[in-house]
Amino acid sequence: MARFEQQIILPGAEFPLETAVALMDYYSKSDYYLYERGDRWYLGLGAHASLVLDPKGQTATEIDNEGRKESVAITDLPTDHIRQFVSKYSSHGKIFGQVGFNYSARCSGQDYAPSQWPMLSLMVPCVQVVMDRIQIMVTGYAEDDACKVSEHIKGILKTIPMDNIYLPSKPHGAIDLTVNADEYKARVANAIADIAKGKYTKAIPSRKVPLDFRVDMLATLLHGRRANTPARTFSLSHMGMQATGFSPEVLLSIEDRNVYTEALAGTQLSESPEASLDPFDNKLHSDAKEVMEHVIAIKGSIRRLSQVCLPESISIKDFMKVMPRGSVQHLFSHVRGRLRSNCDGWDALPGLIANITVPGMPGQGNLEAIRCIEPEPRDLYCGAVLMLDECSKLFDATLVLRTVFQDASRQWLQAGAGVTRYSKPEREFAETCEKLGSVAPFVMPQRDSLGSLGFKSIVSRAHLRSQGR
Repeated sequence: MARFEQQIILPGAEFPLETAVALMDYYSKSDYYLYERGDRWYLGLGAHASLVLDPKGQTATEIDNEGRKESVAITDLPTDHIRQFVSKYSSHGKIFGQVGFNYSARCSGQDYAPSQWPMLSLMVPCVQVVMDRIQIMVTGYAEDDACKVSEHIKGILKTIPMDNIYLPSKPHGAIDLTVNADEYKARVANAIADIAKGKYTKAIPSRKVPLDFRVDMLATLLHGRRANTPARTFSLSHMGMQATGFSPEVLLSIEDRNVYTEALAGTQLSESPEASLDPFDNKLHSDAKEVMEHVIAIKGSIRRLSQVCLPESISIKDFMKVMPRGSVQHLFSHVRGRLRSNCDGWDALPGLIANITVPGMPGQGNLEAIRCIEPEPRDLYCGAVLMLDECSKLFDATLVLRTVFQDASRQWLQAGAGVTRYSKPEREFAETCEKLGSVAPFVMPQRDSLGSLGFKSIVSRAHLRSQGR
């Protein structure tokens, strides 16, 4: 099918979050991606083509828009198959994807226990929407599909001239964030003992909080985004896997060969008395453990970027700035560089994923250390959600934290804490609760039926109005 190159331009959305979620809800039964970057929302509706790496990282499967599959064995690094797929669709606008935690171990030749989710999946959307307050751009593979989406958007813009969309969904109630407390504290104590033996200088063990209800991902996106101040926001539903997150840090952003990653380490509650944003009046700067954790993260980021960037181009910006992220604050630094001519984002990504989890241990073994202190394999947690645009030389990947996950049989939250030699198990457990607390209050249960103010009824009324009925 020929590419529909002409863009449909619509007026901007006064309330882009609400408009984007209303549109996504209409297409929620299809595969989709939503990605917020800066003041813009990028939406991918339907899968025109997909690439999936199985959980073991041994098979790459390409799927077309009619569901036909073509699988090949991966005998070396998976990056050749990924680059080939991206190049094939490079003229088709944005490509969205998710990269599992094990991808880093697979690329570096380390051992790993396969998780249940794909190691990587990429999706080329059937219809793409770029939305901000100034304008909305719609493109698609079929002109009819693009026009249909644009008509839905017109209806939404006419129907919702308000500063709120009200949902019948309400929070499920208090989620117990203290589950498995003793088990987690014991794992933290083991990590501290390993650090004392010199095995590594920092690790981030995580813990899961299972949910006993199905999650309404888009309602969670709406309510959670209103209450958070993320670096990137995302919501995805692809190949049966769903995730909605309010990422506190950009893992890797490349635009015109200019690269940056964000070091975000050191945590405290924003509502605490010490939580001033003044760098000279903030407890984080005087907490030896939090400062050490942050410095280790910066050093790891410099080391990883030095492998793909011109050495003289590496620099640090916003050193140890206090950054609010929802209900918590972090120490924050930018690490920047200029990409070498023979490198790309796929060269940089695996090392940066590894750097987040065990930044103080270069080379072999850093991800194996996490295997020893985690009771089960990670899926997408501490991996990446990304958006690519080969034409504009954009590679943007955000770290999967502050996220709710869901597949056919499970739904859960997950959080970790940075452990150093200064750590105390009780405090690290409390830190996971603080991080979970920035998302848990906004996790919405799946709606069995929609009331008169549900998204689908809003969009249906909007569509009728756009048709003059």
